[in-house]
Amino acid sequence: TCGVHPHDAKSCNENTIGILRDLASNDCVVAIGECGLDYHYGKDNIDIQKKLFNAQVELAVKKDLPIIIHMREATRDTYEILKPYKGKIKGVMHCYSGSLEMAYEFINLGLHISLGGPVTFKNAKDPKLVAKNIPLDKLLIETDCPYMAPTPFRGKRNESSFVHLVLEEIARIREMEVSDLEAILTKNSEKLFGI
Repeated sequence: TCGVHPHDAKSCNENTIGILRDLASNDCVVAIGECGLDYHYGKDNIDIQKKLFNAQVELAVKKDLPIIIHMREATRDTYEILKPYKGKIKGVMHCYSGSLEMAYEFINLGLHISLGGPVTFKNAKDPKLVAKNIPLDKLLIETDCPYMAPTPFRGKRNESSFVHLVLEEIARIREMEVSDLEAILTKNSEKLFGI
């Protein structure tokens, strides 16, 4: 993938989108991102984040590539930027931590919902509701390495080998066989990213 994370928005200039456009022309690039909005650490550059995010969404649409979206404490603004692209965008709400209601809104725009380690946390109400209720063909999983390691590794460095814990927890929540869920999620990933 190629993209600019919102934490790096201040370091961007007029050339940034041109560089991304050139990178996205490479056949090995399967998505734009991780990009989006993060108001937890970036309240001093919200306008820059919005402008950069919108430009990357436009690039994804123009290149017909999925977009990997980072959203932290910026649900409403993220949705408002994406809303005009309904029917034109595809992609994933990366490491989704929002409500079930907003998950449906993002799915309605054409996006998948990806869950990570927090779905395994004992008191993680929203991720568990999302895992149980969203359509299976719109679900993905991830580790978000090195952050948010699943239980029993919570608080430690996350790694890709822990993704099976996310898979197993969602299978438990949905009362499914792990192998059946794994097959569905693999198909979802292959279809979304064209791999």
